[in-house]
Amino acid sequence: MSEDIFRIIYKSKAAHPAEVMLGHGHIATLLATARRRNQAAAVSGVLVYTGLGFFQVLEGPRAGVQPIFESILVDRRHHTLSVIEMDFVAERRFAGWSMGFLGTTRDLDDRLNNGTGLGTAGHPEAQHQLLRRTLLLLVDSPISMPWLGAHGALDDGLGPALARRS
Repeated sequence: MSEDIFRIIYKSKAAHPAEVMLGHGHIATLLATARRRNQAAAVSGVLVYTGLGFFQVLEGPRAGVQPIFESILVDRRHHTLSVIEMDFVAERRFAGWSMGFLGTTRDLDDRLNNGTGLGTAGHPEAQHQLLRRTLLLLVDSPISMPWLGAHGALDDGLGPALARRS
């Protein structure tokens, strides 16, 4: 392993209804900040927002991931955070994505990704399909989350939201 990759996967509940989170620009602000911060720290990942909660993957050097995660722990836009995975891994799953995003609709994804959230390589539709498949694989993997079962990580409305978008 040429680089130690530290990965944290968590889920949490949104502190406010979707109308507030989206209407007041909380999600757009969160993404803009995350992309700048992650790029500076050599951290990659993806954020899923379902309208009810969040599911996020952060990966990179531990010295970059850990302080980012510590700031996430005190972020008041969500609560009831549950860590699903926290460990060193052999490779990144979201290399090249400072912070990919999947939201409640494809239109929202397009607006908030602005062609930057999913990287520059490949066609945007191919990137979206890859992101969806990778997330589903990651969540369904009994190796990644043996203590949760196949869909246990997504009990807060995340499972159906991802399944509809696949």
